[in-house]
Amino acid sequence: MQKQSVWVLWIGAALAMFLATGLIATIGRVLFWLLVIAHFIEFLMKRDLFARAGGSMGNHFVQTMIYGLFHWKPIEEELGDGSNES
Repeated sequence: MQKQSVWVLWIGAALAMFLATGLIATIGRVLFWLLVIAHFIEFLMKRDLFARAGGSMGNHFVQTMIYGLFHWKPIEEELGDGSNES
């Protein structure tokens, strides 16, 4: 369910950009580019995690660009790399 919630942001931003005008269109563009930038930075920060997890880096890139932390957080937890240690 969490992954699907990210689609609401992507689709909402795209609809606002292409179907709305004025402030709503501007908000859609800003949200779209914030998502792109944030998810790209997440991918760069988690490259080592993805390398250890195996699989295609291209797949990890696409999944991170779409889902962000909802892609890499389960991998991190599975590999025991979580920062919840005290």
